[in-house]
Amino acid sequence: FSASVIVITMSLLLPLSLIKDLSALAFTSIMGFMAIMYTVFFIIVRFFDGSYELPSGKFLQDGLIAAMPSFERTSLWNFDFTSLILASNLGLAYIAHYNAPNFYRSLKNTNAKRFRFMVNIAFTVLVVLYTATMASGYGTFGDVCEGNILLNYHPNDILSTLGRLATGFSILFGFPLVACGARESIIGVASSLGNNALGSEKNHSLLVAGILAFVTVISCTVQDVSLVVGLTGAALGSFIVYICPPLIFAKAVTLVKGPGSPESKRAQLNLVLIPFGLLIALLGCISVLK
Repeated sequence: FSASVIVITMSLLLPLSLIKDLSALAFTSIMGFMAIMYTVFFIIVRFFDGSYELPSGKFLQDGLIAAMPSFERTSLWNFDFTSLILASNLGLAYIAHYNAPNFYRSLKNTNAKRFRFMVNIAFTVLVVLYTATMASGYGTFGDVCEGNILLNYHPNDILSTLGRLATGFSILFGFPLVACGARESIIGVASSLGNNALGSEKNHSLLVAGILAFVTVISCTVQDVSLVVGLTGAALGSFIVYICPPLIFAKAVTLVKGPGSPESKRAQLNLVLIPFGLLIALLGCISVLK
């Protein structure tokens, strides 16, 4: 497994991640989106066709699936401490802030109105996809859903096999966008600390290689993807969603309107979200690690 990850990183992820202009990744992004659409499609199909329905589903007869579907704890309105795991995952699912400046610059005939329209469409599609996938996956397997839902399906289920392949392609084609955001963020932090050389052209390849090396080590050592997603969503998701925006907004209003102005005082009220974000991050991390 580790050898395969290293080969894919060196031969595919590294060349794609070295690309600076996001518009050059438009084709691979479309391919990744199509792969995701297929995976969502097959999860929905398996929910409706009864292949995993108790007790006579065709993929439940030979005992080869990881766990038989169970709905003992199923409740439409169930909300408890473990729900924070979902909140943590959602915190990561809707994070695209790190690439917003690059998306804005790469957008054709870019302006604030067109960018807002694009963002509204993208997030609407995401809500539909996430809702359909979660509802269909849980409706198929219930309480025994794995962190990676694809692991619940039968090894001889051809649709799930293609789904695993499609998911691999979507990660492969989508990774350069994440790497680009990480690269820009690291350069920004380094510049704010007085190290402008990190963003120079000669350091571009070394920086990208360093990011990939870090990610590759994690992927080779951590087996449970839900642990990574949960912790990242709980900690970083809470920071980006609840903590960072009020800090930026309050500072921006103070700079524009002046300290002590009515607008600045109203903006300071948003800072109450910071302790809330810290609490959500803490509880989310505890839920994931339990």
